[in-house]
Amino acid sequence: MGKLFVIGDLHFSLGVDKPMDIFGKAWENHTERLCENWRRTVGDEDYVVVNGDISWGLDLKEAAPDLILLDSLPGTKIIMKGNHELWWTTMAKLKGVFKDCGIKTILPLYNNAYFWTEKKIMLCGTRGWLLPGDEAFEEPDAKVLRRETLRLGMSLSHGKNLAARYFDYKEGIKPNPGFDPNEIIEPDFIPDGTKGIDRRYETVAFLHYPPFVFTKREKSEITDIIEQNNIERCYFGHVHGVKPKESDTSERQPIYRQNGVRYYLTAADYLGMEPVEITGPDLRCDHES
Repeated sequence: MGKLFVIGDLHFSLGVDKPMDIFGKAWENHTERLCENWRRTVGDEDYVVVNGDISWGLDLKEAAPDLILLDSLPGTKIIMKGNHELWWTTMAKLKGVFKDCGIKTILPLYNNAYFWTEKKIMLCGTRGWLLPGDEAFEEPDAKVLRRETLRLGMSLSHGKNLAARYFDYKEGIKPNPGFDPNEIIEPDFIPDGTKGIDRRYETVAFLHYPPFVFTKREKSEITDIIEQNNIERCYFGHVHGVKPKESDTSERQPIYRQNGVRYYLTAADYLGMEPVEITGPDLRCDHES
C-alpha cells in the first residue's frame, strides 16, 4: 500500500531568476535539498499533495521546467494553487501543457476532489486567501475570499458526490451520470458495511493560506466550513519563518487545534525541505483553544 505525503511552498525557479537564499539560511540550495529528501522519502507508489507555491514562473512557459522537475520526482503529485501560481490557468490548459511536456504524474486539485479508496481518504481543498483581521486585508480581498470559500464548498461537494457514485459503482447500483473512474485513486476498496457514506471515509482538507489569521488563530468562514463538514485534519502552507519545537519532528503534532480540528503547517522551510507523511491522528499540539 502506498503512502500519503504533503509539502507546500516548493518555490522552484528553474525557468526564472528567483534565488530563494535571499530569504535566509533555511532556503540555501533548497531545490537540491528538497529533491534529495523527496527521492529518499517518497516511493513511486506514493502520493504527495503539494499545497501551493510550486513555481515562480509568471506563465506556463516559465513554469514548465519546474513542473517537469516535479514530475520527475517519485510518486503521484496532487498539486494546488498558491498565491504565487500566476501561471495557473484552466484545468484544460493545464492538462494540455502536461501532455505537451510529457508530464504523467501530476494531478490538479482545483474545484474537484480525489478519493483514495485504499486508505479511505477523500482529498479536498482550495487555495484560500487573506482573512479579515489580517493587517494586509483590504476591501477587494473580500471578493477573492468569498470565491475561495465557494471553491472549498465545490471541492467538498465534488468529493461527496464522487464517494456516492463510487459506492454505488462498487455495490452494483447503477452509477449516477458523470461517474469517472479516473477520479478514483486505486479503486479497490470494498465498503466496510457501515451505514452512511460519510462514515466510510475521512475527508482531509488542504489549503495554501492558513484558514485563520496565523498570529490570532480566530475562527473564520473557512474554519466554519471545515467544522461543518466534520473535517478533523487540515493542512496549509504559506507561512514562513516558523521554527518547530525540537520535539515537533513530524506532522503528527499539529501546530494548532480548535473544536476537534487539527491544523498542520506544511511550508517547505517548516518541514526542513522534506515531504511529511500523513499518518494517524495525534492529539498533541503547540496551542490549545
